[in-house]
Amino acid sequence: MKNEKASLLFTELVGHFLVATPQMNDPQFHQAVIFMCKHDKQTAMGLVLNKPKQNFTFSKLTEKLSFIKPRFEQNRIIYTGGPVEDRRGYILHSDEHLMPDSVKITDEIALSMQVDMLSEIANGIGPAQFKIMLGYTGWAAGQLEEELRQNMWIHVPASPEMIFTDDVSSIWEKALGYCGFNASNLSPQSGWA
Repeated sequence: MKNEKASLLFTELVGHFLVATPQMNDPQFHQAVIFMCKHDKQTAMGLVLNKPKQNFTFSKLTEKLSFIKPRFEQNRIIYTGGPVEDRRGYILHSDEHLMPDSVKITDEIALSMQVDMLSEIANGIGPAQFKIMLGYTGWAAGQLEEELRQNMWIHVPASPEMIFTDDVSSIWEKALGYCGFNASNLSPQSGWA
């Protein structure tokens, strides 16, 4: 039973949001909402959903890649998925359109990293919902668990509506609301009673 419980700890965060609390002191993750793609004993990996890259659109991304000019979604915002490998692209998308190397994260959400998926999106034949990010957020063994113990993150089940919204100003407060918290009532102080 003990091993079964420990195993759940390392898989329960996949497909969940990590929501930064006021205790999060790293400015890169201030009010961040991260969709967790991987979580096991060795590592954890997620993508920040609410940090748009300033003045960087799908059209500009394809131009930098010397890629075809997109016929569709030219003005789609590109997001910063995290500080690790910030030149590598990640596409979170609905699961009705998969490439051979796409990875299903949940029953509704998949992750792709192929240039072919960008081409499909540019030509209007890609997934119905998607968000393109550069970089990812990663943790070494035990690092995320320690941050959770320090109350830097709250985790809640993810919702596709929040993943794919471009209304990034409300994602953090809505995610906290899923936990029953009101952002205005949270304090940067934490402790144990």
